[in-house]
Amino acid sequence: MIMPTVFIQNGYRVSFYSYDLAERMHVHVFKDRHECKVWLDDLAVAFNHGFNAREIAEIRRMIAERRAEIVERWLEHGRHGN
Repeated sequence: MIMPTVFIQNGYRVSFYSYDLAERMHVHVFKDRHECKVWLDDLAVAFNHGFNAREIAEIRRMIAERRAEIVERWLEHGRHGN
């Protein structure tokens, strides 16, 4: 399973799974054994395992600020056949 890391910021690792490219664009965010999945189009949290409300707000803000970079990496990864 390939899981490219898009970026690491404030200790959060923002990634996506190669096999998820068929789903709408989203990222998985990891820190301290916690994980959440955030949709890029509306920044809704698909699931959250362990982050508190303040952390989720920070994650959503970070993803919003770097959305263009995430989309570029997603599309580039898809073009290269995973």
